[in-house]
Amino acid sequence: MSGEEFDLWVTRLIRENMPIFNRTVQIVAAAASRENGSLSELAWAILEDPTLTVQVLKLANGTYYNPYSTRISTVSRAVMRLGFNTIREICLSIALIETVLCSLHKEKVALEVARAFHAAFQARNIAILRNLPEPEEVFVAALLTRIGNIAFWCFAGEVGEQLERAMLDSEREDQAELKILGFKLERLTLRLSQEWKLGSLLESALVDRKGIDPRVRSIKLGCAVAQASEQGWNSPRVEQIVKETAGFLNLTREETAKVLHESAKAAAEITETFGARRSSRLVPLPVPLEVAQTLTAETAPVPGKITGTQKTGGPVSPPVDTALSTAENAAEIRHQYPKPDHGIQLYSLRDLSTLVTSGRADVNMVLSIVLEGIYRGIGMDRVLFVLLTPDRLHLKGKYGLGWTDEGCIESFSIGADSEMQNIFSYLLVYRKPVWVTEKPDNVIKPLLTEELSNLTGSGPFFAMPVAIKGKPIGVIYADRSLSGRDLDEESFESFAFFGQQANMSLNSLSVV
Repeated sequence: MSGEEFDLWVTRLIRENMPIFNRTVQIVAAAASRENGSLSELAWAILEDPTLTVQVLKLANGTYYNPYSTRISTVSRAVMRLGFNTIREICLSIALIETVLCSLHKEKVALEVARAFHAAFQARNIAILRNLPEPEEVFVAALLTRIGNIAFWCFAGEVGEQLERAMLDSEREDQAELKILGFKLERLTLRLSQEWKLGSLLESALVDRKGIDPRVRSIKLGCAVAQASEQGWNSPRVEQIVKETAGFLNLTREETAKVLHESAKAAAEITETFGARRSSRLVPLPVPLEVAQTLTAETAPVPGKITGTQKTGGPVSPPVDTALSTAENAAEIRHQYPKPDHGIQLYSLRDLSTLVTSGRADVNMVLSIVLEGIYRGIGMDRVLFVLLTPDRLHLKGKYGLGWTDEGCIESFSIGADSEMQNIFSYLLVYRKPVWVTEKPDNVIKPLLTEELSNLTGSGPFFAMPVAIKGKPIGVIYADRSLSGRDLDEESFESFAFFGQQANMSLNSLSVV
């Protein structure tokens, strides 16, 4: 296969936009690469995807990420409590799992995802024991070392079938890749890493053959363990890697083997927690886990036996197609609108208080917590914050949740002059929350301009001004127009209370 055909594969994979992966990776990687990237940016990115929100909160409350069982009910709290790197790790992991659900060669993708997670857990634990900085970055880099393989198998089609047959006849997968494709899938990983800007540590791990950098060495050892263990944990290759790792960590052979075994168990357990039971069963386990005891004799992996088109590691087909049910559940979540939840309202307000008293609050984080509390706590279909421009002549869309067209928020602009020609400019002067009903009175009706209805429609809504030290900076808007649910007095009172708390929190900031 020529270099031109390789480029065509790269172009196709970028254009195909792997299910949520491309978008999520770009958002998270971009935030990670900016020195001034903020936690609030990541919180907004998560909140814009209802499925991702549910998954992040589920994992943030799990024993692995939250061993002290401190309840986390809001994304804002998850971001603050777990930190940027851990949240990034969770988001990328979820994104990777999503690729299995919609891929054509599910079994090959599931196996590649299993390898990726196994390598990531091994690499991070090795980095932690070596006391290396940013072990979460090591996890992410190791997780993505096979992204070229995963991307390829998502859209391989007939070429994938040819490659599978070639792999059965070859002792090494990379030899089969060269024969059928003309390039190794590792090369595809490097190119996608560059195109998606996945980070310098990943690129170093892909091009540094010797692994002189200790963090790169951790990644290479983690990947080697994941690959070799598919031949059996008692294989000569695994024994060799155990010795290498023991030297790297300055541990005994027995201590190192125990660490690697525990990492494999964690990889299988957490991968299943992520919703990828198919992949979790393909992580080679040195000893039986309780979860593995549910496997039947027909589905349990047999060392050295080739099952179907898979050469190592475990069963090709799980007894239940969990990927289908997970995909259906995800689709169902996407079409549900947040229902009122007093618990989330309470936790959002506590998060706001904690943030302000910590002395680390900024305007963006305050608004992130407030809008999430309104959206998920009060149960609104859409929320929007419009920010006053520096010249104070216009209000422009800044943040939004629940909007089907993200571009409309960024492009939205409306006048903010003192003549109060629309409801938003009116609120900057009126300084109180309003409930615009189906049949607004003669004061409000003229303020519902065409440019406003082009964005929001003509349904009822709540709106309120936001100010810092008495100076208005913008307006918060919320409605239930998409679901058609009625607005009610309790919801309006909660909405107004969030506005009051937002203003109090912003007033406590040192920034004007």
